[in-house]
Amino acid sequence: MPIRMKVSNCNEYNKFLQERGNVFHYINDAIENWYENSPKVAGGNNVYSDKVVILIHIITYLFRIGLRQTVGFIEKYLEQIGKILQIISYSQASRRFKKLNIKINDCRVDKNDMEDIEIAIDSTGISIYNNIPGHSKANGTDRKYRRYEQTRCNARDR
Repeated sequence: MPIRMKVSNCNEYNKFLQERGNVFHYINDAIENWYENSPKVAGGNNVYSDKVVILIHIITYLFRIGLRQTVGFIEKYLEQIGKILQIISYSQASRRFKKLNIKINDCRVDKNDMEDIEIAIDSTGISIYNNIPGHSKANGTDRKYRRYEQTRCNARDR
């Protein structure tokens, strides 16, 4: 039987869970690294960082709006928070995203459910999850049962 861990710092843990799926957290992170800082190469450099391109496509996918509308959304958000940054064009964002070769894996049960969204960006791509406690709890008991059945069968065979 696996050992159950108890959360001792509930306030910090709750804040962490609330911030994990915050889209504006990714926007603020992209604002810090808005422009590309790579050395100059022949043939031209990218002006905007890859984080900006990924951010635009996450917002486009989540809210099901076009790239033009997403660029307008980010432009107005930057204007509201008082940041003066150039915005990437929608055509350049589309070309750069194709070159990045990143896929968006939407693991949500209900694609229209926009509550408790978790966005994970790693080497495999962009994954979008719903943070529903009941879903993981139901699947967790399923997995335990299957694991028990598998070990019992292996013990009988020997």
